[in-house]
Amino acid sequence: MTADAQTSAPTPTTPSITIIICTVENSGREERLRTVLDHLREQLHVTVEIILVWQGWDVANAPSFPGVRVLPLTIWSSSLARNKGAELASHPFLCFLDDDTYPVGDTALHDAIALLERDKLDFLACNIRSEGAVQAADPIAADIDFSPKTIIGNMWEPGVTIRTDAFRATGFDPTLGIGCIHGSSEGLDFGLRLLAAGYRGRRVAGLLVDHPPLPANDTIKLDRSFFYALGNGAVLVQHKLYSTYAWQLTKSIGRFFVSLLKGDATRTRAAAIRSFCLVLGPIVPRGTPLIVPRRK
Repeated sequence: MTADAQTSAPTPTTPSITIIICTVENSGREERLRTVLDHLREQLHVTVEIILVWQGWDVANAPSFPGVRVLPLTIWSSSLARNKGAELASHPFLCFLDDDTYPVGDTALHDAIALLERDKLDFLACNIRSEGAVQAADPIAADIDFSPKTIIGNMWEPGVTIRTDAFRATGFDPTLGIGCIHGSSEGLDFGLRLLAAGYRGRRVAGLLVDHPPLPANDTIKLDRSFFYALGNGAVLVQHKLYSTYAWQLTKSIGRFFVSLLKGDATRTRAAAIRSFCLVLGPIVPRGTPLIVPRRK
């Protein structure tokens, strides 16, 4: 082989990805956010662009971090914020993280992109690593290829890695998610619309994001039951997943009576709220928040 031939031989290119993180002013997660950014800076074999969508009352209060592009917004809507952040992305892949989650392992982002390319997939969801009695999601031991049936209970926003063109053709529904009346199920809705558009996805057992322990506070549990059930019911009915909707409602009603017989007041209230909101969710009109609500 000649010297010219050696010089012209192709070399592998470094994959590149844009990370979209949403945070809210005075969220109490500022220290955890710094930890998340530190972990992202440690990622190997990949070029990382970080876009932080900061939602607050006064854009002058928006923070700054080395190597991070900050987009200030005077709204509070996780889905709309993610969409706005993705509009600024300059790389062919996106990864969505919350301000308290980060990929586990210093090659996690590189490995996710490699899997998308190797298996000709369009998007990936992950396992969640967390401690504590209350888990953010049930783990899986083996990969799950997504279909309208298997995606239920296996798709959420933190850790989703997706081709940028697939995201821009679909996007999150801004009437769903944290900050909206229907405060959940934006991940499931997003995944179902991706599948309907012909995109291919998978939940990967070996792809992890770290999530801090969830609080076991009873008031927080009841709040989550309220907002999450509204979103669950609305999305399941919207996508005509009537059998799943009926099963979720049946389980919730059954849990109510079992908890009532056991004398467990907290679980009884949570099950009652969930049952009521599963019915209410498809009826309540959806809308996009306009401003950040002020803390008392």
